[in-house]
Amino acid sequence: MLETLKGNYTIKEIFEKNWGRFCAKHKNIRDIVKENVEKILACGDKDKLGWNLYECAKCGHKHYVAHTCKSRFCNSCGKVMTDNWISKSEKEFFNVPYHHIVFSPPSELWLFFPVLPRVSSVAV
Repeated sequence: MLETLKGNYTIKEIFEKNWGRFCAKHKNIRDIVKENVEKILACGDKDKLGWNLYECAKCGHKHYVAHTCKSRFCNSCGKVMTDNWISKSEKEFFNVPYHHIVFSPPSELWLFFPVLPRVSSVAV
């Protein structure tokens, strides 16, 4: 939820109000960006993504649950995936305090910080 002077908005609400105008102004939007914004706009919409029906066997009460987009850019779906990743990753950490630091030297000093080769995992 984003807090602004005019109130709180979700990412989905911001896209709903502005995406058409943005597309009209910017013609060269990458397909992957369009695809992810469309996912966000469809998130939780049972008519676009479908739904599951749950019915109580005793009383017959029906409950519809709309499908979600599962996009990492969606502020609700992405939050769930991030939380799950953190929970899984924390199990691999040592039981010591951690601090995250980003070190960005000026470009004049880059020659002293060689770029390490990427290590890719290979399934055996």
